Amino acid sequence: MAEPFKATPSSIAEHFNPAWFAAIMGTAVVPLAISFLNFSWVLSISKGFILFSALIFLLFLLPWTAKFLLFPASIRKDLNHPIAANFFPTMPISLILFSLNLMKYPTMFFSKEISLQLAWSLWLLGSAGIYILGFIILTHIFRHQEIKVQHANFGWYIPPVSKMIIPLAGYELAGHFPARAELAITLSTLSFGVGFFLFLFVGAAVYHRYIYHELPMSKFAATFFIGIAPTAIASVILFKIMHLFSHHQLMGLDSTVVVTICKFTILFTWGFSAWWFVMALIITLYYMTKIELPYALSWWAFTFPSGALCVASGVTWKATQFGIIYNFYLFTVAFLLLAWIFVFIRTMKGVMSGKIFAPTH
Repeated sequence: MAEPFKATPSSIAEHFNPAWFAAIMGTAVVPLAISFLNFSWVLSISKGFILFSALIFLLFLLPWTAKFLLFPASIRKDLNHPIAANFFPTMPISLILFSLNLMKYPTMFFSKEISLQLAWSLWLLGSAGIYILGFIILTHIFRHQEIKVQHANFGWYIPPVSKMIIPLAGYELAGHFPARAELAITLSTLSFGVGFFLFLFVGAAVYHRYIYHELPMSKFAATFFIGIAPTAIASVILFKIMHLFSHHQLMGLDSTVVVTICKFTILFTWGFSAWWFVMALIITLYYMTKIELPYALSWWAFTFPSGALCVASGVTWKATQFGIIYNFYLFTVAFLLLAWIFVFIRTMKGVMSGKIFAPTH
């Protein structure tokens, strides 16, 4: 009979779940999500969330690094797992979210110049990490002999989504650093293409699984929300493109044409994310009433995709000035904040008991 798990620094590092960085994603996205609100409390709340996300990032970096250095067999086990492997990019994604927050609130912690330079460095570092981990993950997946259709879930969207997050900061940085615009635009557009087409390929496989097989086990129920993210992020990317090309003459493109196409496409892609959000709520309710919905670390999937939808709703409202979209934005912000509070409380209960650090596979 196996001994019960004991949460010691060594055991936590050995079994440190790569999905922990999804908690940082779900926290760091909140300041971006509420930035469209015109209330006095927005800046103070944003500052708190940015500081807290940075603190837990540094805290998580300790077992993350120790696991790579001291427990390579455990790393290989995660990379060979058909579900856990897809969560490795959440770490470099966090770096790009920090970059976005520095640009959104450039004078909150440093001078504007320092914030932008730091945002550029974090963007490059995060982008490199996303590509390196992406190649490693896909290589393991393509060589894997035991992946079944039943393993498919929306957690598989994370590697494609990680590529699409790169242009969120990249197109904005191109406007701040004209001398580096060529690199920023090239890497951003390349990443947008890679991420978008991978989303289509992976999405087809995951959709097939949901149609022809039973729903995933309850601990993966929250991952259905990840389906919101790709098109929500696409809406924000298009808004960044629209803003960049309307203020800078680049690539010989007519800014009027770019803005016109982007405005319509922003609404087009946002619509799918809004629809999927409602679908995710329905599926979650089904789990709650017909199956079960026990707490798992995957519950952080309720937060970042919802935050991405908040930002997408905000930029869609900015692009269209449609009041109905602003009202939807307010609803998604309320949902995000309530979801974050609830998931955080449940996570802290797991941390206090130590059970959340136990190996899951």
